[in-house]
Amino acid sequence: MIDADVLLPDDLFSALPGADAVQAHAIPVNADRWSKAIANRGLPSLQGKLAEPGHTTISRAEVFDQADREVTTENAFQLLYYSLAWGLGIRAPRLHARLNALAADPDRAGELLLKAWETARAGAPAAEVYSALATDRGSGRIRQLGPAFATKFLYFAQGAAAEPRLLILDAVVAGNLAEAWPGAATWGWYPQTYGRYCDLMANWAGQATERLNGARKVRADEIELVLFRRRPE
Repeated sequence: MIDADVLLPDDLFSALPGADAVQAHAIPVNADRWSKAIANRGLPSLQGKLAEPGHTTISRAEVFDQADREVTTENAFQLLYYSLAWGLGIRAPRLHARLNALAADPDRAGELLLKAWETARAGAPAAEVYSALATDRGSGRIRQLGPAFATKFLYFAQGAAAEPRLLILDAVVAGNLAEAWPGAATWGWYPQTYGRYCDLMANWAGQATERLNGARKVRADEIELVLFRRRPE
């Protein structure tokens, strides 16, 4: 069980990167591989930077740009492509299996993605938003799109202007939460677990803001990023 009332660890506070650094957090991507794999499956074509040839980088800010477009099924696929490409990086493990799952029933996938995006934008509780893409037992509603990638989609779906309340949760972040979540499961989180995780991130962001004596407001995704980068002692 996550203890959402644990105090923010000092090492996380001292490593806060600032909001601009979070937005600039970029990952290398092989755009050619994505374009070819998507086209071969008859999925909605890539648009924007990822549709250009060669290797590139995708930053969090550029994925948020996709989320700030009109909320439509077509754009939901673009948001998914960009959030997946950012999350998978240059190696893009199991890319073909993930895209095969989308291509097996693109209409259903589009409906689920659109619902998740709309629910995220509506400000629904984190557990409810998460449930749009994950079952009550923590399995992905879209095959090969497990909870870790679902939370990436939801994080970006909030849009750049929103105060981040839906945070990325993956095996690395969960494994680095020893103070608040000893023995954390690294996959298959229940909706209520994800909700408590988001509460913890908001709580720690609030504590960090207080410790800065009002110099600036700390965003919850700053905490998520330093957790991802945290190295066990």
